[in-house]
Amino acid sequence: MARAKNKGRGAPAASPGAAKAKPTPAATPWLARPRVLAGLVFAAAVAVYLNSLGGDFVFDDTSLVEHNPLLHSLGFANLARIFGSHYWQAVEGHGGLYRPIVVLSYAINYALGGLHPWGYHLVNLLIHAANAALVFFLIAELFADRTFALWSGLLFALHPIRTEGVAYIAGRTESLAALFFLLAWWLYLRPERRFVAFAALAFFLAVLSKESAFTFLAVPPLTDYVLRRRPDPLRYAALAAAAAAALGLRYVVLGGFAPLYINPASNPLAHAALATRLLTAAVVLGKYLWLLLFPIPLSADYSFNQIPLVAHPADPWFLLSAAALLALCAAALCAFLRGARAWFFCLAFFLATFSIASNFLRPIGTIMAERLLYLPSLGFTCAIAYAIARAQQAPRRREAATAFAILLALFYAGRTVLRNADWHDHLALFSSAAVVSSDSSLVQANYANALLYQARDAAAAAEHARAALRIDPSDPAATMTLADAYQALGDLHRAAEAYAQVERLAPGTPGAQEAARRRATILHALPH
Repeated sequence: MARAKNKGRGAPAASPGAAKAKPTPAATPWLARPRVLAGLVFAAAVAVYLNSLGGDFVFDDTSLVEHNPLLHSLGFANLARIFGSHYWQAVEGHGGLYRPIVVLSYAINYALGGLHPWGYHLVNLLIHAANAALVFFLIAELFADRTFALWSGLLFALHPIRTEGVAYIAGRTESLAALFFLLAWWLYLRPERRFVAFAALAFFLAVLSKESAFTFLAVPPLTDYVLRRRPDPLRYAALAAAAAAALGLRYVVLGGFAPLYINPASNPLAHAALATRLLTAAVVLGKYLWLLLFPIPLSADYSFNQIPLVAHPADPWFLLSAAALLALCAAALCAFLRGARAWFFCLAFFLATFSIASNFLRPIGTIMAERLLYLPSLGFTCAIAYAIARAQQAPRRREAATAFAILLALFYAGRTVLRNADWHDHLALFSSAAVVSSDSSLVQANYANALLYQARDAAAAAEHARAALRIDPSDPAATMTLADAYQALGDLHRAAEAYAQVERLAPGTPGAQEAARRRATILHALPH
């Protein structure tokens, strides 16, 4: 009777509280042992990302890694600079992101292999594979169901929404923060109190890898609910102290808790009215949910004006997205009231871990980025895994559920392998992004740059630079690329005009100074 009751309340037959005893190691088939299954998950993650190892430095990799002098030494003075400066110090003097653990990981990469992209991609791959294995162990311990845990780990490893966090070197902020997040969670699960200090340390390192890891504070009460475990004030206090220490360190280094300047081209919501921001953020959430369900097509960027601002609640995209959000919240509440712990865990984890990146609480640095779903999407893939595990328990549905699971895993794996190829170099990345995000000025400008300097196609570069400027006429980078394209085409008069425009758009900057130098060279060469 106890087993049937638990099953009816939304927990698998082998969930905590069930009468069935855990099998002893001797009685467990070798292929079903936890370490073997975790190894299978790890190997699956490695397999689908092997083709990412040949990728170059792309997008922000060039600034954060390739041209970052902070990576060139592990001496004490340089370590002090890494931990005493903001994330974008190599590019600008002030910033509101503090991620020294990620920068330190790049510096270790540099010490071991210099500027060979292969080594950085390998570390990203291994971090992701370790995360997938940790997901297996966490779900197995939370729900005592290895089938649920196996599919959770596999779908986490394979879902293509995570490619930006793995195939993109700068996406390490997501995967490394997730590694410490999941490790802190695993340590929190240890019954011995001596592990609480290690859990707090791992949480601290997660937050120093990416700010969104503060959402880990929602994990302890969620875990205690799932395990029906009485909350331990000492454990909560240790984690709260780690959060306070991280906030204090941020304040000292950055001069504030979150002094983030947001480029309106990257996130138009930063300067939008509150109602517009909330309406548009809901639409963006709807786009995220669609990509979780059907991860085609994917894009490296969704900057201005790929996602137009929503000004009225009657907008059909808002209505559809709001309905989806309300359905998620209602489902979470229903699962909680019914005691369906697994369903509630999946829904609550997604909503909690996505909260900081959602633009609902406050604007962040980007309006939308697929890498932001790296950890929150664990809630989605675990929900799919749980549905598969439950279906496999029913004799009449077992074969169909297994076939569906295998086909889904193969689809995810194939899509991930194909998506990795898009991150191979600038040209591949932005040619794919230009198809999906054709209304993004940043995508068009970067595609123009890749066409000019990698493909040596000045005519196509000029076309896409003009497309970028139609979207955002105030973009000095696109204007500079257009000027260079005109010069390559031999249209010196238009090149000189475009260089002059760069000087007007970005006065006093190194780019403007270079534009002035090139314009002077052209004017000197033109017949008088």
